[in-house]
Amino acid sequence: MATLVIVESPAKAKKIAGFLGQGYIVRASLGHVRDLPGTKEEVPERYRHEPWATLGVNPQTFSPIYVVPPAKRRTVQELQQLARQADAVLFASDMDREGEAISYHLSRLLKVEQPVRMVFTEITKEALQHALRHTRPLDLRLVAAQEARRVIDRLVGYRVSPLLWNSVGGRLSAGRVQSAALMLLARRELARMAFRPATFWVIRAEARTRPKFTATVTHVRSREHPEGLPVAKASDYTQDGVLRDGVHVQVMTDEQAHALSAYLDGKEATVAAVEFSETRSRPAPPLTTSTLQQAGGRLKLSAKRVMELAQALYEGGYITYMRTDSPALSDEALEEARREATRLFGTGAVPAQPRQYATRNKNAQEAHEAIRPAGISWRPPEAVDLRGDELAVYTLIYQRTVASQMHHAVFDKTVVTLSCGAVTLSAQGRVLRDPGHLQLLKDEDAAPEDQILPPLREGQRVPLQARPPEGKRTSPPTRYTEATLVQAMEKAGIGRPSTYAQTISTLQTRDYARLTGRHLTVTGIGLLVTAYLERHVPQVLQHGFTATMESGLDDVAAGQISRVSYLTRFWTEGLAPTIGRASREAPSVALPHLDGVLLRATPAGPQLVRAGQSVLLPPEAMPADLSSTDLDALFQGTWASRPARSGGPGTSPSPSRAARPKAAAKPARKRGSKAAS
Repeated sequence: MATLVIVESPAKAKKIAGFLGQGYIVRASLGHVRDLPGTKEEVPERYRHEPWATLGVNPQTFSPIYVVPPAKRRTVQELQQLARQADAVLFASDMDREGEAISYHLSRLLKVEQPVRMVFTEITKEALQHALRHTRPLDLRLVAAQEARRVIDRLVGYRVSPLLWNSVGGRLSAGRVQSAALMLLARRELARMAFRPATFWVIRAEARTRPKFTATVTHVRSREHPEGLPVAKASDYTQDGVLRDGVHVQVMTDEQAHALSAYLDGKEATVAAVEFSETRSRPAPPLTTSTLQQAGGRLKLSAKRVMELAQALYEGGYITYMRTDSPALSDEALEEARREATRLFGTGAVPAQPRQYATRNKNAQEAHEAIRPAGISWRPPEAVDLRGDELAVYTLIYQRTVASQMHHAVFDKTVVTLSCGAVTLSAQGRVLRDPGHLQLLKDEDAAPEDQILPPLREGQRVPLQARPPEGKRTSPPTRYTEATLVQAMEKAGIGRPSTYAQTISTLQTRDYARLTGRHLTVTGIGLLVTAYLERHVPQVLQHGFTATMESGLDDVAAGQISRVSYLTRFWTEGLAPTIGRASREAPSVALPHLDGVLLRATPAGPQLVRAGQSVLLPPEAMPADLSSTDLDALFQGTWASRPARSGGPGTSPSPSRAARPKAAAKPARKRGSKAAS
């Protein structure tokens, strides 16, 4: 006879079995073993007469119907047989809400009356032995929070999605997290389309010192402005291409810029001021789920891929649990990080006291320890049997954790002000005095204007050699990358870090957004879905509403509110009446960068409408990237797709491509058939 230990994945089961040894049988549940029915065929016979049966939830009482999905029936049967033969059963799924719910459903299916939880945040022999000595009962509050989240997601997805089918077309989906995330993308895309560039000039001169340095014109004096007027720069303009209210600057013309550059060339400038200061760069905290996904962008990995790799590293015993909101480290981990820093860089590498970090996320939940290398004694990257992306992610986690306990990097910063007749120029330099944590991590705060300046004193004369003036245009708002979208979702309180990767993947799977290089571009369908929801079901787009829902789930998990009270507030008294009043009208969106052009939903797919004429938007065309030339070609039937552009909206296409003949656009293809949250 033995103790049955149930975890989620086979890889995790194999690793744990090796540590526990004889007397334990370790098996995997392969994730959730019960869920709401996915199809009407899965609904049990006794519920099929109910009007809400296909929902899988009674919207009046919020009682869910749980079924074992067909793909899990064999797994459940095997676990049931093992449980009958075992002396005891330990439920060792992850220690978050999802893990607690998996253990709950397993206990019901295996008929374990008093389920016992075995929880740990790293798969090491020491951690598992500690978990065996400190088991606990099932936390039904966490189970209630997970059930509330699952129910509200099902109600939103299954009640809002049909509205989209009837108004936008196709088998589209909506959800409380994915729709709010889509809204962030759509607003940025519309802002890019509405953007109007402004032109400004940057005038620089090289100071012929040893070493040389470059100074930039900042002010010009005149009769009207004897104190000097600042030269216009990008931040002085609005997104509409006009100067911000209250801004008084010198807007250079082409002729003025070249004349000013010619005036400086060959002149001598006087050093008017030299300011010295010390700046410090604080090491970043250890990684959390959110910051790991953001940092993955620097490794050129998607959020989903980073989480897959982190899951594999956790199950392989290399890192601690990868779903956490907390950057804090245990006392033992703090000491180990300091020992590693000392081993690498000597006794002076760490400050006298350990540095502890606290979360700034007011909605943080399940705050386990930060993601760090597993074990009491950490293995440096060169000592682990990893390669490729797994090694890159492990290295990132190791370095961030160790560097968090190292000294600040210290810089000497110098700002020099030069005067040349009516012109004021400025230059700045930053020299690293003490590298601190930058011995281990790259300097992410380095500015392009930082340079090495020579020793200078007030009153010193320096010869100038002008550079050609640079005409510049203000830039449109940058599209989100996966990393910056994760950051924006966390700031807005949309969803939880553990859901970000799947949410971003869902937006792409549903063809609401696509990757253009590293940036997420919103499709025509994505814009129309957002337009419909914004008008008829605005709550699912409002990040404040979504964040409040998340804090409500925290209250359920803490036992401060019941599951039914939570669902009544947000469904019965909140979303349900709004959904009931929603119209099925087809949405349309004005495209700000194309005068008089609408994007309109039709049964055949998104259409472009201009002056009473319409044409289907080709599936590969991104609305924000269409120029007026593209528009003419679409209506003339000569448009040809081309590689996505990285420039701003309205960028002109290559004439050879724009003129290439092509058949009229086909109707938009049908999208996915499953309504998902």
